[in-house]
Amino acid sequence: MDRLQRAVYRGLVGLNALYQKLFLDLRVRGRDSIPPGPKIYVTNHITSTDPHWLLPVLPEPVHILVGPGYQSKLLAPVFDYLEQINVMPAHRKTAVDKAVRYLQKGEAIYTAPEGDLQPQFQLGHFYPGVARMYRRTRAPVIPIAFVAPPSAVRELPMTMHVDGRVYRSIVVLRGPFCINIGGPFHPHVTDAGGPDEDRRIMEDIREQIRLLVEDVRTNNFWQ
Repeated sequence: MDRLQRAVYRGLVGLNALYQKLFLDLRVRGRDSIPPGPKIYVTNHITSTDPHWLLPVLPEPVHILVGPGYQSKLLAPVFDYLEQINVMPAHRKTAVDKAVRYLQKGEAIYTAPEGDLQPQFQLGHFYPGVARMYRRTRAPVIPIAFVAPPSAVRELPMTMHVDGRVYRSIVVLRGPFCINIGGPFHPHVTDAGGPDEDRRIMEDIREQIRLLVEDVRTNNFWQ
């Protein structure tokens, strides 16, 4: 991002931060473990508002892999201006290449590789894009777990449809929201690579996030 783009980004993220202070009981652990330089933030996905509450916590602007949100005629130009990464069906084949270019420039990526919302304390299938980014750049993976108590979660009467799939709108707008950030993770890779290695890398990352989720659950992080 250039200087103006960063200023716009900071302004929008600042609005999220203001909302957090007024209405959200944000609990963050592990922020000091985030290293400088390029990195791949990888999270679970429990609400449509996850990115809004994470971005003010991060130390730098990030390029988010955005799916159904790109359907919005209002938001799509904003995403493009701020160099976010379109992963709608027509753009999926170019998404990893774009992410790699940003990482090679020393910037950060943020993605939720499950692709859709999952129930609390459950993790879905992790798609392999992160593994491909990591193998090409060796940028550290920063695993992050989101957890919110059921009392804070609301489902809105809004849905989005992509390729016959229905995406629900589930939000946390008030009450506790927990962000548990793990340390930099470097999955083992080999020179051979390939789909089997990608699957193994994603399972390793998934396990890192599972442990962070379990840490919140067992230690009553939101209390």
